[in-house]
Amino acid sequence: MANNAKLPDFSTFFQAGIDPKTGLPLKFGAGAKCVLKEDLKKFLRLIDEQDAVNRYVWYNLPANITSQELERMLYYKGQLCFFYDKDLEEFYFMPYALDGTIDFYGRYNTVHPVPMTSGSDDKGNKAQAQYLAEKKLKCVYGIKMDELNSEDITGSTVLLHDYTKQLSQTILPRASVNDPLIDVMAECIPFMRTALISSTGINGIRVQDADQQANVADAARSVENAALTGKPWVPIVGNIEFQELTNGQLGKAEEYMLAMQSLDNLRLSGYGIDNGGLFEKKAHELQSEADLNGGPVGLVLQDGLSIRQNFCNIVNSIWGIGIWCEPAENVIGADKDGDGLVYDRNIEGQSSGVENTVDGGQENE
Repeated sequence: MANNAKLPDFSTFFQAGIDPKTGLPLKFGAGAKCVLKEDLKKFLRLIDEQDAVNRYVWYNLPANITSQELERMLYYKGQLCFFYDKDLEEFYFMPYALDGTIDFYGRYNTVHPVPMTSGSDDKGNKAQAQYLAEKKLKCVYGIKMDELNSEDITGSTVLLHDYTKQLSQTILPRASVNDPLIDVMAECIPFMRTALISSTGINGIRVQDADQQANVADAARSVENAALTGKPWVPIVGNIEFQELTNGQLGKAEEYMLAMQSLDNLRLSGYGIDNGGLFEKKAHELQSEADLNGGPVGLVLQDGLSIRQNFCNIVNSIWGIGIWCEPAENVIGADKDGDGLVYDRNIEGQSSGVENTVDGGQENE
């Protein structure tokens, strides 16, 4: 009798995207990732980035960038250094790394810029990294009151942070800080979808043995993944005809949306943007109750504004370019420029200060 025993190479199946157990594509398998959740997370991340980059408006920006572009770099990097390159005759906002010692307060004395795409292996990025690594810039933390020299103009840098530092001299970017919250928010809609699909919760169907489990919604091995993917059936090996995997109490669709709304309010409070608070009543809510639930978010917005305006004052004392930053009109709900509109218009480059030049004073407002 011929011996047909063999040991298949399962890695080949997985590389081809095939589940060797079922013969089906991996995306239909039990470990399939919830595509809906990941797609919703991309959608929510876009909103989060738009809220972040538009809550402040910069004026008189050099370096050929817009207000949104500068805030985008802060959103993904957390901190930047501003300096003048005498060889290229241009101002730059760049991420940076410590290049030297620290002072008595733990602050960096000198730094060197690094490319925005640090970690890339392309030749252009390596050339940029080598060029920037040779720049040793002295950090300036206060307004320059004495006479300036050429070294102050070409060898100085001013550091800009998105929010107040904690113990470390570097901060986590908003993109990574808000990611866990966005991840939880993205789960609310798939959970709501499952609640609408199945009015009885996640259930199990009896199968005869382990081999038959693949025939009953193989994509729903766990309750959590079944809920996220909207699959109401989970295979169970046993003699019972029907089994509840939850306590039988199904949350209403509106409960998931209320939870998502509360999470979104928490996200907005992290930016200092007015919101409805962590808890919003289902019934009619008085304005006084809404104001109380919203809580004091002004200090959070003021934190970022004070850092940016202090940065502007130091930069202007060295290079005299008149850079300035103000909160967006639709964030504070006030018509600052008196044009009758509570939003910032970009008329002929207003965001870069061409039309509406704002001169910063010595004190933050």
